Amino acid sequence: MCENKKPFVSIIVPVYNTENYLRECLDSILNQSLKNIEVICIDDKSSDNSLDILKEYSEKDKRIKIIENDENKGVSITRNNGLDNANGEYLSFVDSDDKMDLDACEKLYNFAKTNDQDCILFNAFRFNDDGKVWSSELHSISVSDHIITSTNILKNNEFIYNTTVTSKFIRKTFLDDNEIRFVEDRVYEDVLFSMELFFATDYVGVYPYVNYYWRVRLNKENKSITQSYDDTTNIADRLFIIHSIFDMLYSSEKYGILINEFNNKLLKIDYRHIINQLPFIDKEIINIVINKIMPVIKNMDIEAFDDLDDLLKLKYDLLISGKLENLIYLIKYELNNKKWNVKNSELKNKNNILIEENNYLKSKIEILAEQKEKFR
Repeated sequence: MCENKKPFVSIIVPVYNTENYLRECLDSILNQSLKNIEVICIDDKSSDNSLDILKEYSEKDKRIKIIENDENKGVSITRNNGLDNANGEYLSFVDSDDKMDLDACEKLYNFAKTNDQDCILFNAFRFNDDGKVWSSELHSISVSDHIITSTNILKNNEFIYNTTVTSKFIRKTFLDDNEIRFVEDRVYEDVLFSMELFFATDYVGVYPYVNYYWRVRLNKENKSITQSYDDTTNIADRLFIIHSIFDMLYSSEKYGILINEFNNKLLKIDYRHIINQLPFIDKEIINIVINKIMPVIKNMDIEAFDDLDDLLKLKYDLLISGKLENLIYLIKYELNNKKWNVKNSELKNKNNILIEENNYLKSKIEILAEQKEKFR
């Protein structure tokens, strides 16, 4: 990058104890085909060798700017610190255990300059240390397979599933003008950030021909935040963000029509992940699930459940009915029996869905007792 030349793109990288992955991440950024970039790496008081790796790389490449937090502040404050120090026309976020296509910045920058979008959504895949790569559930729903030059969340309701900040390319002045920042002291902060972004613009592009690679760590002792479903604070923060989005939707005449879509997303993704952890979490978290999630599910319109498969419907029925023992049995059975087939005709016939006066799903619970006996 030439001296005093404004960078086209600022890439913000929050770093915390990722020494095993950081080199791969930095290599994917510094070898971008677009050279006029700055890389803002914020070390959040790592206790491993992450900071040493950053310093090693910065000595070789002056495009790297290192910021050191004086204490561990969490990813929200760390990302905001990066935003406040960014000088590029556009922003991209990369987590320090992930990576991106080597031509990502060039393609996204050219697309943005041609079409003048505030934000561009691009594709993402999950991958692990064994080299396995598979589709990201959130992005397979929210990112189309064709280019869209300009749209918004009211025209493309599926954007409500696009909750990761790392698969967005954003105009810096758009964020500053709308004072969009990450809510601090919470995890899953990028979910609320994404919704605020979608509510603030009618100029969103979709460019599916760029890929971000989102790591799933195989080391159970070093899980990422998004893999820590069984952590009490994690679940509490996830619920805080969810309720903040509900507040936004219910208070907006323009975007209130997205409530059912958001409910459907919660049932398919967020609540599903939490409920599937019930066999492995302590009573404190189970009480959070019962006291916080169950009332929300009970108040959902029936349409929110329409697209769910039979097995997931059954899980919510059991939760609502307070049949936790049966629910936990079903989850364990599903995990232990890979050939469980939710399209089985007998199961579908017995899983009769009833709509009662209180307007929430109710299935015949006797099915679990029958299945329990059958599979003993």
